[in-house]
Formats: sequence, structure tokens, C-alpha cells
Amino acid sequence: MKKFSKNVFLNCPFDADYDNLFNAILFTVHRCGFILRCSKEFDDTSKIRIQNIIKLIGESQYSIHDISRVGLDVHNQLPRFNMPLELGVVIGSINFGKKIHKNKEYLIIESDQYRFKQFISDISGQDIKNHQDDPEKAIKCVRDWLAKRTNKMIPSASIIFREFNNFTDSLPELCKEAKWVVSELTFDEYSSLVSTWLALDNK
Repeated sequence: MKKFSKNVFLNCPFDADYDNLFNAILFTVHRCGFILRCSKEFDDTSKIRIQNIIKLIGESQYSIHDISRVGLDVHNQLPRFNMPLELGVVIGSINFGKKIHKNKEYLIIESDQYRFKQFISDISGQDIKNHQDDPEKAIKCVRDWLAKRTNKMIPSASIIFREFNNFTDSLPELCKEAKWVVSELTFDEYSSLVSTWLALDNK
């Protein structure tokens, strides 16, 4: 399966409050030599969203699951279960999927390391990492996990965080050259800018 061993599926919220964490994780995944996949790359409205997610999971050896946003929605006072559901799909694919999926690995991250026990205690016993809603800590969680899954020499988390800030500072100029607007970037466009900037070795 093309790029299966390099694909990292990201299961996380897509609200504006999460944008900086999302961007930090995306940057780190690419900095470690992997490719971030998520449902943001789809605009096919003819398919049910879960079908697109299952496709991405099927194409990815690795996945990262941020289960920190399962609290009550401010509008309807109901919990958001998308993240635990997608984690369940991955665990199911490892146990019941084809041979290639037996080698899948996943990382679970949270804003509070032990909060998950209150709503999804069945995953107790796993090494769940705590990012405290801090992009620098999220970068360390992801970097340290991916560094064990590649033969490449990966810079320390603090260096990647500095590079991420440098990239963020350069983003307006990069967008200007491409005739894009930072606030209007699509997932594919942002990913392309990250990859291009990293390839230029101007970190």
C-alpha cells in the first residue's frame, strides 16, 4: 500500500481553539519524515464522513488520537464522541483487519493525563501522553513517539518547536509568494507549505 509506513492519521477536533495544536502536530509529523493524514483533506460530500475516515485509517500504519475534546458541547450540552469512535476503529482494525493492519501503532494524547478514566476507562493501562493544551508539549509527545519509529536522526523537541515558530513567522511571506491568504489556507495548501519550507533547509 503506497506510503502506508509513512502515513500518520490524526484524529482530533477541528475547532478554531485547536488550530495551533493542530498546526504544531502537523509540522512535527512532517519534520519527523512522515505524512499527516486527516479528514480535512476530503471535500467529497457524496461520501459519509466515516467512510473517508475508515479509508484514511486503512492507508496509515500510524495514528495519533487526541481525546481531550470530549466534554459537553456548549450549545446542546451533549458530549462529542467522534474522537473515541475513531480510536475504536483503529483498535478494531488491528485486531480484526487484514494482515497489513496488524502492524498498526497508535498514540493517545490528552490535555490531562488521567482525565480519560472518567469517560473511557477501557483504555486504562496504555501510556497516554499529556500535552496540557500547549503546542510545545504536543510537539514533544509526537516527536518522542515518532522518533522511535524511524531510522532518521530527529531533532530534539525544543528544536522542532523553535523551527515551528520560525515557520509560522515565515507563513505570511510564503503565502504572499503563492498568492494565498493565511486565514484561507486549505489543509493541502498548509501541508504543502510545511513540506516546501522543510525541504528548503532554512530551519
